[in-house]
Amino acid sequence: MEKLLAIDVGNTNVKYGLFLNGELSQTWKHPTSDTAAKCAEFLAKTDAPCALACVSPEAGKLIKAALGSRLLLEVTAASQTVLADMADGMGADRVADAVAAFLLYGNGSAVISMSFGTASTLLAMDAGGKVLGGWISSGLAAQLEVMHERCALLPLLSMSKPDTALGVDTETHMSNGVLLGNIGAAREWIQTATRQLGVEKAVSVATGGWAQVLQDKGRVFDHYDSALTLKGIYEIASRKKA
Repeated sequence: MEKLLAIDVGNTNVKYGLFLNGELSQTWKHPTSDTAAKCAEFLAKTDAPCALACVSPEAGKLIKAALGSRLLLEVTAASQTVLADMADGMGADRVADAVAAFLLYGNGSAVISMSFGTASTLLAMDAGGKVLGGWISSGLAAQLEVMHERCALLPLLSMSKPDTALGVDTETHMSNGVLLGNIGAAREWIQTATRQLGVEKAVSVATGGWAQVLQDKGRVFDHYDSALTLKGIYEIASRKKA
């Protein structure tokens, strides 16, 4: 495909990726809450046909209305032809992540696709591309929000500089505890999924803003790819077009 604008409409941000001859050339993003005010500006950056993965219905409606005939494909479990046994209701971002992880990093191995954003998610695929299943849990920021809401004396934190060291005050106890807990949870997810895949080693691929933090502090994954969802959208659209 000569050119395509891939659009990832997430719960927190809308990301745009312009692909030229199969290569990701440029990226842009804005908060999902700003879609009404911002999407036309970003869509005007290129006249390329567009493919969309959306998990925020209201923002998705705005973008689809602005795209009109430029919308080539909306990513769903049914729109992809790479993986088998994908559940019909699978979120579009998870579909795109799994396809990209399998195609770009699998190399004939079982693959574990993970995302750490507003929620934390996992999908496990065998070497033949069959989806075995996965998990979802709350994201790191959401865990801090729940502690603040449920515990009267705990502050609402932004998780700006988490570490794995023992905390020295309430704030660092909270942020460092959540970070270390999620590093441990991610490792356990990978180990358990690998056992259930029935292999000694599965390739783990992660995306999402918090994945980079986990990788920087814990070296959890085999690969971290900030553009995994956009790449998956492109891979699905290019095969659908063909």
